[in-house]
Amino acid sequence: MTKESVRRESKAVDEGKISVRQYLWITLALAMSGMAELASLFFIQPLLPKMVAKYDVAVGHVSIILSAETALLAIGLLFTGSLADRFGRKSLIIVSLVTGGVLTLLCPLADSWILLVVMRALIGLTLSGIAAAATAYISEEVAPVVAGVVTGYFVFGNSVGGMSGRVIASQLMDITSIDVIFSVFGVILILVALFVYAVLPASKNFKPAPDLNLMALLRGGADHFRNKKIALMYVVSFVIFGTFTSLYNFLAFNLHREPFNVSYANAGLVSTCFILSIFTAPRAGRLSVKYGAMNVLAVLLTIMIIGMLFTVAATNPTVFIIGAIIFTAAFFGFHSIGLSWVSKNATHARGQATAFYLFFYYMGGSVVGYVNGLIFVQFDWRGLTTFIIALLCGAILISRMLEREVVKGRVVPVSSLR
Repeated sequence: MTKESVRRESKAVDEGKISVRQYLWITLALAMSGMAELASLFFIQPLLPKMVAKYDVAVGHVSIILSAETALLAIGLLFTGSLADRFGRKSLIIVSLVTGGVLTLLCPLADSWILLVVMRALIGLTLSGIAAAATAYISEEVAPVVAGVVTGYFVFGNSVGGMSGRVIASQLMDITSIDVIFSVFGVILILVALFVYAVLPASKNFKPAPDLNLMALLRGGADHFRNKKIALMYVVSFVIFGTFTSLYNFLAFNLHREPFNVSYANAGLVSTCFILSIFTAPRAGRLSVKYGAMNVLAVLLTIMIIGMLFTVAATNPTVFIIGAIIFTAAFFGFHSIGLSWVSKNATHARGQATAFYLFFYYMGGSVVGYVNGLIFVQFDWRGLTTFIIALLCGAILISRMLEREVVKGRVVPVSSLR
């Protein structure tokens, strides 16, 4: 960062009546809340093989616990914006973290698989409030010139959280029980809630809405589904996170078997490649400016297919893991383009359009992730790979349809907006 840019940011911070010290606390508090959210949702993924034995559940059905989480998270995303408007940004973040932490601490008391699934679903619903509240807080309390930086760190916290939750759980499961792992992540959520309460400045520009009006979001969203550019991207987002979740739901099961014989703990370390999002997401954004968003998107989807072909052709764990890494790197590049496309091409209520994008994104993880469990049991890894590739090919066709719309001039391409 140049001295001139530092002076501009400092001036903007002063104009927004927020000190540099407060700006740093805001950044850290929101990044920590985003990290705790995703870590507490997805640490369950590497534990799926252990849960098969502990709860005597079939391999084809064990992923329902993650599907329940992501489904309720998706549904919650449609309404938590209204809750944040009524009760406040900081309050909703803290309540979400504390409630999620308490529910996670109670998970070891679940005496049946069904009860545990219900509890995890409620955790997904509870933690859905963090993203909406954090985004609204940034837009109201942070000077525009630094808002992008703070948002970037919040998104980075999400990425690191998803990675660290999986890695920590995978390394703990060979040395302690699943119940202890639940307790660890429950305590983390509560500690982060206390941290946010202590350091996140109270909102100065928040004005509570007179009523909840939870259905307004749904009633006002009909136009987004009539907008073909947005509606088609919702389909792609459903596919993209569904395929990503499918890969990581069953990667450990496959690596543990012949001819790979990788321990579940070591298989969980594959998630460290999530750190590639630091490079691939911004790089994809820059390339979309130069070559067009849908052209880059098609290339990324093709790279994901190549990654899956590596995994199905692999006869040793190194090749399989390389394929998973290729797939993951391209996935994070796609996500940055997808969010940008929806925001830029929405004709109104961009926040609402993005909320629907995330709804279909996480719902895809829930539905496709579960369906691929049934396919994996019936048709093994080759069957799962075939279904994933078929979905990705469909997404490529949609990207070509959207690119033709750009060429015809009926949409505003992301590449022309800076």
